[in-house]
Amino acid sequence: MKYRYLFFFLFVNVAIFSQELSNMYDSALDKQKQGKYTEAIDIYSTILNKSPYYFEAYVGRAQSYEAIKKYDEAIKDFTTAIEKHPAYYQAYLYRAQLYFNIKKDNKKALADLHQVIQMKPNNYEAFLLRGDVNMDLSQYQESVMDFSKAIELKHTDWEPYFKRAEVYMVMDKSKEAIADLTTVISIRNNFPDAYFLRGQLWQEASEYMIALADYKKVKQLGVETEDLLQRKADVHYELKQYKDALEDYTFLINSYKKRQPEWYSKRGVCYTTLGDSINAQRDFTKAISLDKNNYLIYVYRAENHVKRNRISSALNDYKKALQLSPKSWEIYMSRGKVYLEKENFEEAIADFSLAIKYNARLGEAYFYRGACKDAVKDVDGACADLKKAASLHHQEAEKRLKKYCK
Repeated sequence: MKYRYLFFFLFVNVAIFSQELSNMYDSALDKQKQGKYTEAIDIYSTILNKSPYYFEAYVGRAQSYEAIKKYDEAIKDFTTAIEKHPAYYQAYLYRAQLYFNIKKDNKKALADLHQVIQMKPNNYEAFLLRGDVNMDLSQYQESVMDFSKAIELKHTDWEPYFKRAEVYMVMDKSKEAIADLTTVISIRNNFPDAYFLRGQLWQEASEYMIALADYKKVKQLGVETEDLLQRKADVHYELKQYKDALEDYTFLINSYKKRQPEWYSKRGVCYTTLGDSINAQRDFTKAISLDKNNYLIYVYRAENHVKRNRISSALNDYKKALQLSPKSWEIYMSRGKVYLEKENFEEAIADFSLAIKYNARLGEAYFYRGACKDAVKDVDGACADLKKAASLHHQEAEKRLKKYCK
């Protein structure tokens, strides 16, 4: 009877002790959730002083240490939790997250994730994180496989689709990336990053109208970054929507106060097209002051000089452009047209010939050179150039060929 009472006494005391630790653990968790990490650490430490095998307390203390950026202490506690309970896969997962996000130790992160997946072959978080680690290691195919597995495990979650799309973009698999981003949007239609990345891909594919729709959606969702505004401006520019492009570039210039020659040069083109050659001239000159080595800006300013009938200034800019890019057919083509307009036919023929030298498929150059040859009474040469232009599908050459050449 004596031993029976002793056993009962010990059992009751163990139960009371266990309940006490459980209450303390719950209290520590509450402190942790409230962001009172130092207080949580103190409670977890008291638990572990009383019971060194309480592995959950090691994990809770590790997470609290991590929250206050005591990363070495956190790793030590995660490691101890694993030693106390090797089957506790969450500790491996938490330590892997710390290794990857903070310590930048991908090798150790992968080792921990391998352990998690061995114990839990269908653990969604492990595949999602391993996809991130493999992408960081430029192991893109492995990353795609991990995100694909995560999608298989939870196909209604947008995140693995989005991450896989980012990998596809790095791999230059635009079609696959667009498909994944479209799925993201179908799941989470208020996610601006997905619209932005998809717009970027459409823009790179020269699908400017579709890209513009995505960029406008990003703006509707309350995001208005410099990158977004520049891309939207560039799309308007490519679509030849010069009034809208001008407004966008003006907003960028005024809002961000950056020394971006591209903004000024493209706004200058917009001004030129809209008939404001004075403001265009100012913008081209500003762009050149910011980037003296971009030959195209000199070409733009030269063409604007021509509109203002400042031919000597235009020729001077063409000369500077050719010094920077002596094999650029665009420069010879542009200057050749100026010479043609001024009836300097020999100079024009020389420029169109150089344009053809550097771009033999340029039907327009053959057509204009033919016109110049015709003006200097070189009928055979003119017809030969018209025939060549027509063979390159220059429509005006095709019309004139039958009329002027037999």
